[in-house]
Amino acid sequence: MVGALILGAVVTADVTGAAAASDPDGAVERHRDASLVRTDKGAVRGTVTRTARVFQGIPYAAPPTGHRRWAAPTPATGWDGVRDATKPGIACPQAGLLPPVGPASDDEDCLFVNVTAPRNASSGSRPVMVHLHGGDHTDGEGAMHGAERLAARGDVVVVTVNYRLGALGYLAHPDLETRGESGNYGFLDQQAALRWVRRNATAFGGDPGNVTLFGQSAGGYSTCAHLVAPSSAGLFHRVILQSAPCTADMGRRDRESALTQGVATAAGIEREHGPDDWRTALPGHLVNPFGTGPEYTPAYGGRLLPHTPQEAFATGRFNQVPVLQGINRHEERGRVYGLELAKKAATGDPDARIDQADHYARLREEFGEEKAPLIAERYPVSAYDGSPALALAAALTDGNWARHSVDTGRALSAHVPTYAYEFADDDAPWYADPNYRKPDFDVGAAHTFELPYLFELEAYASLTTTQRGLAHRMIRIWSDFARTGRASWKPTTPVAPNVQSLASGPGGIRPVDFAEDHRYGFWRTLR
Repeated sequence: MVGALILGAVVTADVTGAAAASDPDGAVERHRDASLVRTDKGAVRGTVTRTARVFQGIPYAAPPTGHRRWAAPTPATGWDGVRDATKPGIACPQAGLLPPVGPASDDEDCLFVNVTAPRNASSGSRPVMVHLHGGDHTDGEGAMHGAERLAARGDVVVVTVNYRLGALGYLAHPDLETRGESGNYGFLDQQAALRWVRRNATAFGGDPGNVTLFGQSAGGYSTCAHLVAPSSAGLFHRVILQSAPCTADMGRRDRESALTQGVATAAGIEREHGPDDWRTALPGHLVNPFGTGPEYTPAYGGRLLPHTPQEAFATGRFNQVPVLQGINRHEERGRVYGLELAKKAATGDPDARIDQADHYARLREEFGEEKAPLIAERYPVSAYDGSPALALAAALTDGNWARHSVDTGRALSAHVPTYAYEFADDDAPWYADPNYRKPDFDVGAAHTFELPYLFELEAYASLTTTQRGLAHRMIRIWSDFARTGRASWKPTTPVAPNVQSLASGPGGIRPVDFAEDHRYGFWRTLR
């Protein structure tokens, strides 16, 4: 299996001896040492680049197969010799029909972490940043997020995580309750990865007493869950939330709804794929393409997650650590383009566009018959260069994201140091694959588009020289926060969001009136 090759001790000794014989000054030996780390389960050999040391495909838990499916993760088995950590481990099962989001996989042996450290971090005690990938809790993998630039420029140790997805990670069902609380297996995987970090960070030059948990979208909503989970206490010391305002409804399910959803999903699996027990279905029958099928998020209301973020923040009953949180200025433009593509496919018309009727129908669907006319009046198409798509995206961004970002910051700031940002680079890179054509309207700083500024991602076009400057500044902001728990601008307060705009070019990083720009006062009147 990729990322799981075991090298024998005899071979290792032979290579070492040969290197020493041909390199009397010891340069190869020093290079070999930099690529070798001993974890609590055995030694791993990674890759040393010009700026970083990269270790991939390290198991942090046993494969969740057989009797371990539908159960909390169990410890990984140790190994003899040196394990090859130069290639990623397999991604968790997912359909993979949208390659920028995640690769296709049907292999459940997928619970791996990847560690990237500065090249000189074999010793020392650097901040550790643990990243949870996005992808709707149905797609994605840790290895997609190359972290060499973040690790080297930020002088931090970065850990990216695979966790169970789709039904395998988040299906709750009464038949599974005899084995413990069902429906949050992916979340439990993340906890196991954080415990692995606590045991092993020092070996990679990291400080287990200074761990920042951060995630984008689904990974950010998972981070919200860790903020309020009693059993996650002490596993991290700072939090960064990217496009995941914790108080939004979209980031969670209540336990009763999750169980009802699980019963329906299980019945559908048996109906579609035959009479066999759904619990033993093939992995491919337990995942669905990105953006389709059941909504999978952490389920609240049981022992693991007894309180929602709204409840926990209101009472102060959460894991109180400093928080950096924000959204992208044009979050919903990407989804609106997806609606446009769906219209093209449904009509067979390659020139189909989102029109004013589509704009109003989506407002009714999202916000209800009573509120839709008020929102349409507040976001007239005429104010957006006559573009129904841009008018719809602005309303959806402000109603679904911005108001909750303000609420989240205010609620958190009553208890912990909280800093707010808005990623606002209007010309952020589009996808690299030529099959993904840009829409006719400007996509701007849409959902996920901040990621190539922090990570190396093959799915996106290259950054320009100016954008690389913003990337360096964002890495400094993220890593400084991981190091100190502070940002360079005023923190949020219960009455003032104090949001910093992050964009490229002169004056691109500056304070903005986020609440005014996103019509927060208007949305408060609609509650």
